[in-house]
Amino acid sequence: MYNVTMLGGVIMSKFEYEPTKDGHSFIKEQKLWKSGNSVVITVPKEVLNHFNVTTGDVLMFDVNEDRVELVKKPYTDMDILELANEISNEYHTTFEKLVDR
Repeated sequence: MYNVTMLGGVIMSKFEYEPTKDGHSFIKEQKLWKSGNSVVITVPKEVLNHFNVTTGDVLMFDVNEDRVELVKKPYTDMDILELANEISNEYHTTFEKLVDR
């Protein structure tokens, strides 16, 4: 059985978990679903809230011999620059009007 962790902490469901030797808890069972040509797994709302992840966030799979970790992809400087560029382009006229005040 694989442990599934997220953001360096262990995913926990308040309904389905069992303690490990190191005192952490992990999901004992989570059903995989078929969606089109993909297989998906649901993440409990409590886990999403605890680790501050939401729809649209990118998670990376870190696969080791007996463990799979889900890690939220960190924002890079390039991601932030791209976002700033998008905002600048979208609100260019507004920014110009503010400068001219």
